[in-house]
Amino acid sequence: MPDIPALTWEPQDTVSALKQAYLQEDHPVKRTRLHALWLLRRDWSPRDTADAVGVHLRSVHRWMSWYRAGGLPAVRERLKGGYGKPSFLTPTQEAQVVARANEGHFFTAQEARDWIATEFGVTYTETSIYTLWHRLGLRLKRPRPVHEKADPQAQQAWQKGGFQRRSKRPV
Repeated sequence: MPDIPALTWEPQDTVSALKQAYLQEDHPVKRTRLHALWLLRRDWSPRDTADAVGVHLRSVHRWMSWYRAGGLPAVRERLKGGYGKPSFLTPTQEAQVVARANEGHFFTAQEARDWIATEFGVTYTETSIYTLWHRLGLRLKRPRPVHEKADPQAQQAWQKGGFQRRSKRPV
């Protein structure tokens, strides 16, 4: 593997300044990067730095290239991941779905999918409708099954005070 050129440090990024930045950072990903830069500033090798902070050597090299391109702000501003795929529904449409669900119009995910498809022309898969429901803070309500031999009057009597124990033993 070819050697990565050494960093040319900004005058304000002294060892003590990088240590303070590292210690004061709350975000765990940014804190790890600042820790690595602090170690590099103390003349640690990229390999030893990667081992010390628990990342792959390529990550340290990537952070070094970010520092070369834009200094400490460039290293701090980048975050892994993004915002995800945009929603198929607009916020207004999502509010309509939430209102309709809160009124109790959907008993199954298929009913919700069908209504969204006819109302807004958006097709959700079986899996993605559950993702939408979770993101909107909704749950499909399922009634508990009732046995065909269940006696509603006996259940109400139980709820009001229970049944008396019938035992052959004397009390």
